Amino acid sequence: MIEKHKRLISVITAGVCGASMLVQAGCTSNKATDTPSSTKAPVRMISTEMALADFDRVWELVRDTHFDTTYNGVDWEAVRVEFRPKAEAALTRNELRGVIGEALGRLNQSHFGIIPDETEESDHAVKSTHEQIDKTDETKRASRDESASDSEKVAAVDGVGDADTGIDLRIIEGQAVVSSIREESPAAQAGVKTGWVLSKIRSSNITDRLESMSESLTQEEVEIHAVAMLTNRLQGMDGSTIDLTFLDGNDEQQELTLTRSPMPGEIIKFGGLPPISTHLEWSQISTQDASGVNHEIGVIKFNIWLVPIAPRFERAMYELQDTDGIIIDLRGNPGGIGALSSSIGRFIVSEKASLGTMIMRGAELQFNIEPVIVTTWGEPIDPFDGPIAILTDSGTASTSEVFAGGLQSLGRVKVFGTRSAGMALPASMDKLPSGDTFLHAIANFVTSTGQQLEHGGVVPDQEVRLTRADLLKGVDSPMKEAQAWISQEARNN
Repeated sequence: MIEKHKRLISVITAGVCGASMLVQAGCTSNKATDTPSSTKAPVRMISTEMALADFDRVWELVRDTHFDTTYNGVDWEAVRVEFRPKAEAALTRNELRGVIGEALGRLNQSHFGIIPDETEESDHAVKSTHEQIDKTDETKRASRDESASDSEKVAAVDGVGDADTGIDLRIIEGQAVVSSIREESPAAQAGVKTGWVLSKIRSSNITDRLESMSESLTQEEVEIHAVAMLTNRLQGMDGSTIDLTFLDGNDEQQELTLTRSPMPGEIIKFGGLPPISTHLEWSQISTQDASGVNHEIGVIKFNIWLVPIAPRFERAMYELQDTDGIIIDLRGNPGGIGALSSSIGRFIVSEKASLGTMIMRGAELQFNIEPVIVTTWGEPIDPFDGPIAILTDSGTASTSEVFAGGLQSLGRVKVFGTRSAGMALPASMDKLPSGDTFLHAIANFVTSTGQQLEHGGVVPDQEVRLTRADLLKGVDSPMKEAQAWISQEARNN
């Protein structure tokens, strides 16, 4: 069940902002093996002792570590009284996660939720993959799964694994529109184009799902949750296939079967999270302003704020230091290690500065920036002093918001696109007795001008929305406007 108060979970270690997972408070892995059949008597798959141990630990951690002693105006003791009996009655771990998620939803804040035990998830993924490989004959598979629902069969191969199709999606006017396609990805090789509408994943109608979500969520919340949900669904094990139906530029159906391939970059393990792909790309493009003058513009895009990104960002800034301006594309970037925002900011700010303040219970921490002097390989380098544009959208969250909002408050960058997610609470991870991981906010964050990013997000200096019509022409409107601004700035200077 999706409710308006449920928000994407971003993860961080204590004192840093972080790595957003495509998990919602109370939402779980949809494993058929963990849900009792409706045609049989309920079977208890978790002891009452374990259920209460998890619930009590979650409740206590919020009580003891939440940065706001009023718990955002919520009577936290009353929440315990209301939901503890429900936790005690939970028959499965998924059901318990749902109860805990509903209780956490009362806080109406980001960075709260449960990440299922990785060992449990991995065992399920391996079993599902082996079944898929061992029984490829459609007739045998149909016979084997004739008693299972379509959603149960899909869950066996979708959403578990570090391979994907190479498709980025955005919700535009109630449709899941392809916004970009990774080069040489399965989608690119199959001929998928930007501007196409993803209408079905297997037999699931995406438009119907989006309409259902819009009944309980705002437009911006649908954009956030739907992209997360669909992106997760498109991922799976390397070599697995997925049937997709698109509407092309003529609104004609294109039915394709894509074979997932590994995502680019380095796969790393962070805290209690499943392995995460980290990748950063940069390029240099030539543009011409209205007067016919050519300008060189650097573009940097990365998917998450984790350690392997730092040396690649440094290399990108070194390679692009002679350009007329730089665009940092943070659209769809859910966050990562908060300290990296300061580390990366040193290549952009010429004087000591602060991105903002992390306010904990009884303590504060400044996100200070020390301008770069020398590269890690020993070569002198000055911070880039040309115009810098940052692109944001509803998928820009957590550390991405700290970085964009902090630099915007300092007047160092101009932000293009649409408002960010408004999910910027530093959080921590703690193991629960069952093995699940609890993500919980431990601090608030405000920029140097006192702007609170939670809920409000980063408001762009120039709002520019993606449109399907432009994408069908291969035009990325926010990117185009950012390029035009940098060209104008370079011409004026």
